[in-house]
Amino acid sequence: MATQQGEGGVPFSVAHDLRQFRLLELPAELLELLDSPTPPPLSIKSQAPPASSGTFNAKPAYAVLCTPSRTYQLRQVQTSNSVFITQATLEAHEDEIPVPTTCAIASCGATLELHPADTPALRYLEDVLPIYDIVDGEVDASGNGKSMADVFKDIPLSEGQCKQGWEEVFAFEFAGSSWMPSANTLLQVWTAVNDAAASESVPLHKQFLTDDIINALDDRGYPESLIQAILTRLGYDDQKDAGWSCLDRSRTMMFVGETLLEAKLASEDYLIAEFLGVWKDSVPELWREDVDLHTLEGRYNVPSDKTIRSSKRGAKTAPAASKASAGSSSRKWHEKFGRARKK
Repeated sequence: MATQQGEGGVPFSVAHDLRQFRLLELPAELLELLDSPTPPPLSIKSQAPPASSGTFNAKPAYAVLCTPSRTYQLRQVQTSNSVFITQATLEAHEDEIPVPTTCAIASCGATLELHPADTPALRYLEDVLPIYDIVDGEVDASGNGKSMADVFKDIPLSEGQCKQGWEEVFAFEFAGSSWMPSANTLLQVWTAVNDAAASESVPLHKQFLTDDIINALDDRGYPESLIQAILTRLGYDDQKDAGWSCLDRSRTMMFVGETLLEAKLASEDYLIAEFLGVWKDSVPELWREDVDLHTLEGRYNVPSDKTIRSSKRGAKTAPAASKASAGSSSRKWHEKFGRARKK
């Protein structure tokens, strides 16, 4: 240990074996959160590596620090200044009286900075969730064998951001896997929900028992978790009580119109008049008057003065076989799904 002391100065020494440290620079909002009476748990995550290590041009995974609702990307910044971690100690040479000394126990040549990460969860969910697409009453797909928790574990975003993205794409757990429904499937299930509500006199714009709708669709073979995902996504954010649902009128109107356009075959366009008529017939009677193209502003294109199509035509309309997990067999699962629907 080497010690230096100028006249009237504070003794300073440097340990022979410096320890390894990294300085983490905290943004003000995170520091305030950690100083609160009930600081939240923090976690460090990274995206799962690609299944094939030889993937061409694969992006390297990076680490993020997550609070329950926010995500910060960790970036290492080199510094040209000498930065030391010090510790107060008593030091004596030979028979001298020990004196207080400041000892450098580590040298930090780099600092870790935190930068807010706002990448939409959809970008990650699309890569890991197979498409659940019902065609002629059958689903031809391979599951990923992952629960929601397993999926979230490898997404470099906070739990809150992951859950928000999960709800936005109507993702659901079923038969030991996690899925994302196609627009075609969403339209089929929504039509069944709307018809059941009308026949059973269930007011979708008021609080109703979720099981009333699920039970009414018992013979249709749709996964209960998918029906629940749709009702949760379309419900009011402040009225998502366990066992109860209440649909947000404007959110539902936008969902139905947008889904109708997305579910249209890629080679076809709707006639505008036809689309508006189908849209009216696909919502509760009380909401028919709300059908207006302004509701879908920015979500459609008009190829001609008489036709209309989705601005993201082709999205979520077909199963993605390439997303099947290794080792799972691809076959018609409609019989297995029918038996497992209530599991």
